Amino acid sequence: MGIYRSNKQRFHLKNARFKKHQKRLKEKAIEETLAKIDRVLVSFEGVLTSIDGVSASIKDASVSIEEAFVSIEEASASIEEALVSIEESSKEPQRTELISTIRQLPEEELPSANQLISTMRYPKGPNEGKIISPYLQKKTYDYLSQSLYKPKSDYYSLQNSNLKLKKTNNELFQKNQKLIKRTQSLGAKAQHIKHQKSKHIAEIRSLVRRSKQITNEEFREKVKTIFNPNKNFYSSNTIWLATNILQVGEMSLRSTVECMRLFYEFLVGEPPRDWLSSSTLRTWHKDISELQFNEQIYQVKNALAFGIMVDESTRGQLKNLILCYQYWDEKNQLPNVIVAQLQNVIKCNANTVSDVIINHIQEYGLDIKKCIVWTTDNTSYMSSDKKQEAFGTLANTTGFSRKPHLYNLLYLAWKLHDGYDSSDRDKPLNINSQIIRNLYDGLLGFHYNQYQLPLRTRWGYELRTAKQYVDRRIAHIEFTNWFINEIEKHNTPKQYFNDWCLFRSWLLDPKLNIHIKCLITFAEHFYEPLMQFIIGQDKVPRIYENNQLINLLPGRRAHEMPDKVHEWYEFLQEVAKNFEMFFANELLEALDALTSEEFGILFENLEKGITKALDYFEKWLSPWLHLPLVVCRLGSDNARSFASSFFHIVLKKPWVKLPNDLELRFAQELEDDLKNGKTDSLGLCELLLQDDGFLKEFEEFSTVEGLFNKLDLKTHPNMLLSMKQSKLRLSSSQIDKENLLERLKKMQVNRQKTPLQELNLQQFGPEVASNIFNNLLN
Repeated sequence: MGIYRSNKQRFHLKNARFKKHQKRLKEKAIEETLAKIDRVLVSFEGVLTSIDGVSASIKDASVSIEEAFVSIEEASASIEEALVSIEESSKEPQRTELISTIRQLPEEELPSANQLISTMRYPKGPNEGKIISPYLQKKTYDYLSQSLYKPKSDYYSLQNSNLKLKKTNNELFQKNQKLIKRTQSLGAKAQHIKHQKSKHIAEIRSLVRRSKQITNEEFREKVKTIFNPNKNFYSSNTIWLATNILQVGEMSLRSTVECMRLFYEFLVGEPPRDWLSSSTLRTWHKDISELQFNEQIYQVKNALAFGIMVDESTRGQLKNLILCYQYWDEKNQLPNVIVAQLQNVIKCNANTVSDVIINHIQEYGLDIKKCIVWTTDNTSYMSSDKKQEAFGTLANTTGFSRKPHLYNLLYLAWKLHDGYDSSDRDKPLNINSQIIRNLYDGLLGFHYNQYQLPLRTRWGYELRTAKQYVDRRIAHIEFTNWFINEIEKHNTPKQYFNDWCLFRSWLLDPKLNIHIKCLITFAEHFYEPLMQFIIGQDKVPRIYENNQLINLLPGRRAHEMPDKVHEWYEFLQEVAKNFEMFFANELLEALDALTSEEFGILFENLEKGITKALDYFEKWLSPWLHLPLVVCRLGSDNARSFASSFFHIVLKKPWVKLPNDLELRFAQELEDDLKNGKTDSLGLCELLLQDDGFLKEFEEFSTVEGLFNKLDLKTHPNMLLSMKQSKLRLSSSQIDKENLLERLKKMQVNRQKTPLQELNLQQFGPEVASNIFNNLLN
């Protein structure tokens, strides 16, 4: 507050000194004016004296008179100057007040004040260059206060808004006229339909009046002719109805025949004398199925490509193998899947599945080269003889044995914690999974969710169980030691007691626990990412539909498979070369916990397991790295690089630009495929050679890596933005030279006619600079 008062006193003192100085200047001017008047009076007295001196010569008198007149003129001029000075001194307070106001402005407002005085002047007219009147200043201030901080409130914005509103009004008027015409048309149609409705009602009434009553006997005879128009054969409607009833659920032949008989009796009122047999219905069903299948297999045979879908399942003691074909239905323009064969097999392995499929393809004359897709939910049979190199073999792929093996340990963990059947009344000590959870909670305060049932044929289930086991192992050890002591005191079934004792011994077995950790390590780095990719969804929109880009469905990732398979293949190769670094933590733990012999066996088995995994990966997934499946890269992010390599290697065209490392790798892979006799490109090469337009489009697609690469090829950084835009526009099409000069002249004439006000002149000034700076900070 003291600083504020001192500054205020200093300001008042400065202002008082300035006023005092102005007062002195005013008094000095008045004194000078009075002195001039005195000098004039003295001169006038001298003139009078010279007149009184009659004795002076006439010449001197005339000179004196002239001097007197000059003195009088000087006196009058001095008087005028004095009057002007007095008039100016009367206006001096306004100037002083203006100067004082300007002096009180802060430093940052001085440029704005200077700009205000320089700008607020008449732009034209008789007062051009003068400051505008207070009346106009007030109108300007009122408009500014009403439109400040409101977007698009300037003259040009309001003019553009007015034009848009007029355009919108015209469009709405036209739409209104169309709606009026449409309403009139709909009114006429409604009247016509109403007239037709009355006519139809009259026709129906006329038909009812002319129709005759049908007797029960006539109805029964009509129904009999529908089912059996002749004693030697049945009608097509009867065959269609019987076949469709047989297709309902698990309907049997006998049940279908009985349903048809009851339906006939319901309509006719009496049971049929001679009715169809199960053998007849079986013949109908097989013939219709064969007829429909032949039509469908004919479409598969003529399709450009087809896929195979195989599934196997055990029903009782039989293994059922189902073979299906996937193809594009040209008639309905939809993808279709048909069941081609159902066969019972003794065992489901690679030889059995391949023999069944090859025999069926040969039987119906399909081209095996057109098969591009293989779909299945289980690839265990693909590996044929599964060596189980890493952790030892098991006699069966299902069930439990007491052999020390990581699967048996995981299965036993599930069995003792969540393997209690709720419908089984012979539970040991009436224990179930909920009681086990309550015991864990009461003893250790440990909560856990349900164990996953491990299955050898579903590695994902086994992996989930392994992760659950590792997270709960410490709690299992504490609980097992307590629980075995408790159930030993009671009459516990021997088998149940032995299972808990075996589980405790395996919990403390370092070899089994290291095996489980190795399994989890490999799965987390390879198996899980692989499966998540296969069942996942591409986040990049790839399909243009209904004027917008949409994503592919989950699992539709064939366009990404070649690059992902290459990535996985390099990863497995690196693991195979340095598997001891990959399993470093597990091997260090094994080095402390196992004997030298056990460690050597584990080390050797891990190496064999990784090598075997690499071999099977090459066998089943390496086709994605070669023709024809590698063509799927045309839908991926590396599409243009692959197209450039394909254009150079397969079509024997020169490189349009210097290839990068990725294009060189694609080119080398394609060259190796051609040397090995792999020339199938899913029809791409043939289409390019036949269609010149498509070849040119493919070449353009392969030469430029997107619009920003085109920007780099056509421009340099020092170019203006407008020049860059012009080069990009002309790079997308050929320049038409027809009438080019006339079109350029016409454009120049139109440009000259454009008013200066319509040109977007660059704005400048402190306000523009402040906006740019604020946007930069934000």
